[in-house]
Order: sequence, then C-alpha cells, then structure tokens
Amino acid sequence: MSRIGISLCKIMIPAGLTILFASTTSATKPAPGPTGRDIYTDRCAACHGEDGKGHGPAVGALTIPPADLTVLAKRNGGGFPVERVKEIVGGWAALTAHGTREMPIWGNLFVAKNPTDQQLANERFKSLVSFLESIQQ
Repeated sequence: MSRIGISLCKIMIPAGLTILFASTTSATKPAPGPTGRDIYTDRCAACHGEDGKGHGPAVGALTIPPADLTVLAKRNGGGFPVERVKEIVGGWAALTAHGTREMPIWGNLFVAKNPTDQQLANERFKSLVSFLESIQQ
C-alpha cells in the first residue's frame, strides 16, 4: 500500500483499527522491492536519460557525457558485459563521472553494512543489471 493510502487509512479509520490493519497487511504481504527500471529511473536516468541513450536532463551540468547504455552489448561483440557493468555501477571502476569510491552517487543502495542488508543490496544490483540488459539494441 502506498504512503498516501496508509495516510488516508489513518484519517478514515479509528486509531486502533489502523494499527491492526497496518500490522496485518505487512505481515501477510511484504512490500515488493524496487524493480530494475525503478532503480534506473531513480538513480541513472537524470544523466543517461529515460531511454538510456545518454540524453538525460542533467547532461548540461556534466563535463563528461554519459554513455549510451543501449549499445553496451553492441560495443562488446554482441555480449552484454555483466562484469564491467558491475564494476562501474558498484563503484569499483575508476570513472570520474560517477564520483569517488568513498561516495558514489548510489550511496548504500548496492553496498550494505551487514549481511542481511547485503542480500537486499545484491538483489537490487541484479535487478538493475537485468534492466540494463533488457534495453540493449
């Protein structure tokens, strides 16, 4: 349920029932995590554009033009470079356009401080890579 939906429930339902409703909903149906497309839109599209071609609204503020993410496979002999994408997105490859390793643009989205959170971070990472694979020409 969206934040707005929960807020409306809190307004429309007496306090005791709201607590019961919220706890029942979260216990029976966990909220889905963000999709690869969601992560891309939130973290990448400002520079790389909604279509991945490198024409996002932040391009004018960049000194290095963003890559066209739709031709990664084409530029790598037809195979999607999963490991290279992992290095770049994870902040392990030195790319000045993506900030320093100490503070990559993505923050702790893909790197967690404990093993439980790291599993979720890994799932987000895989989702993003799968989305990038899906937009190849």
